[in-house]
Amino acid sequence: KQWYQRRVRANLSDMSRDTTSDVIAGELEEINLVRTKDDAALWLVEMTGCEMDVAVMALQRTGGDISEALDILPTLQNRGSTDEAIRRLVEAADTATKESVLPDTKSLPPSVPPPASVDDTESPTKQEGGSADILDDDQGTVSSRIRSRTGASEERVRAALRLCGGNEEAACDVILRQNSRNSTKRKRSAEPVATEEPEITPEKKELIVLCWNIDGLCEQALSERFSAVLAEIKQVLPHVVMLQEVVYEHVARIRSVLGVSFDITLGDLSSPYFNVLLINKKRGRARILEKKVRTFGKSLMGRHFVQVDCEIHGRVFSFFTSHLESLRENSVERTHQMQQVLSIMSKTTMSNITLFGGDTNLRDGEVSRIPLMDSFDDVWEVMGRESSTRYTWDTSVNKNLQVKFKSKLRFDRLILRASPYLRPRSFTLVGKTALVSCDMYPSDHWGILAHFDIS
Repeated sequence: KQWYQRRVRANLSDMSRDTTSDVIAGELEEINLVRTKDDAALWLVEMTGCEMDVAVMALQRTGGDISEALDILPTLQNRGSTDEAIRRLVEAADTATKESVLPDTKSLPPSVPPPASVDDTESPTKQEGGSADILDDDQGTVSSRIRSRTGASEERVRAALRLCGGNEEAACDVILRQNSRNSTKRKRSAEPVATEEPEITPEKKELIVLCWNIDGLCEQALSERFSAVLAEIKQVLPHVVMLQEVVYEHVARIRSVLGVSFDITLGDLSSPYFNVLLINKKRGRARILEKKVRTFGKSLMGRHFVQVDCEIHGRVFSFFTSHLESLRENSVERTHQMQQVLSIMSKTTMSNITLFGGDTNLRDGEVSRIPLMDSFDDVWEVMGRESSTRYTWDTSVNKNLQVKFKSKLRFDRLILRASPYLRPRSFTLVGKTALVSCDMYPSDHWGILAHFDIS
């Protein structure tokens, strides 16, 4: 945790101390939100730079507790350094045997003491817990035992003892590992050399989209709830993330947690809450082409939409996200805003794959009043109108708002301009597990997670 605090401070050095402390406190909460050991191992690898097998071993030894795993990681990594040092000693034994000189020990890690330098003109010293005069030809008991255990020549035994400071067990270990390595080399030299390179499986051509109103306007358990949103993103690793109702408190954490993997486009920052569109730079050979943020001139709530054009898997996409006007009485403005977005989507290059995702606040009866809607596909409808994924705002289940009425509405939608290059494969809802720490869901909205096949 201390290491992680230092990392966050380094990434946010341009911010005030108070703000940085708040961000650190929020970041550390993610440690307790990792869902599986696989997720935990990936988290440890990314956060500490350790090898995956070391992360898995740390989790196995601590029963999956990430905090304890962080504590024992240095010990496990030092053990790996010890193994590396032994490997170097084995390699050095060849040189010492052939040239009768000791290897340079400056490169050995501090976890392994360098081999003692032995001067032939000095009398050998006694080893702690071992036999005395191990290099004395008249007292050849130790070298004799090593020769009988390893079958090595006297010259190799003496070189190994010098390398290991006279330690019998270490010298045996060096010789035996050297024998094993030489045996492996002989076996490999006898094997036929492959004439063809192994086939590399290409990344599957798919598009994963996560769209979610994360309810930043609700200050209750804001940090805990947003940690759950970040954990979902890190677990799924979508190609595209569309967020609505993001607030300023979220921005620093988005940059510190997701900034390495995602290109981040922030919406209209003159509003106290805004949209954010993220493109995963590490999937599908993604490349950003253009970004735009446009405001709705007649909005009374600072509403706007974000557009990002990019290339994924060799196809050009135009992604749009927005949070349309809220409340029943703003129906006219809301439908007008949706018409504006669809109009711009319809004017994008026909070869572009064009997709909108966001909190539309649309009631089903309002959709028919949007002329251009007939020219686009509603992804939920394309996927068969499953009742289990219909409502994204359901106060009968989600008690975050603590309202007395029960309402089920399909506010959040994915709208696609039909394309022969993109076919919806699945449509599910996320964020439907309440958080134990605060007895709330990540948001008052369920998030939409959709998978598409790219051809």
